[in-house]
Amino acid sequence: MKELREMSRAELVRLKAMVEEELYRRDRAAEEQRSSREVVQERPTPRGTLRLELVRCGKKECKKCAEGPAHGPYWYLYVRRGGRLTSKYLGKELPEGMA
Repeated sequence: MKELREMSRAELVRLKAMVEEELYRRDRAAEEQRSSREVVQERPTPRGTLRLELVRCGKKECKKCAEGPAHGPYWYLYVRRGGRLTSKYLGKELPEGMA
């Protein structure tokens, strides 16, 4: 790669755009990672799939997400409706009849 001082203005503008695009991509990836869920346990059921998940809230100042495993674990029921996957929060404990 050329030295910066040897690049034309057009080359520098293209380089700047590439750098900004890469920084944006990395910021988005980091944000997705912070707010992601980690599946602890999964159980298929006739009504859908039960998942016990640790949840990252994505708040920058959250000590639980930064220092600990995350929030939870919480139970969710995942069901396909009209071709889309939907989830329903069930709580820290499974409701009776769901186990």
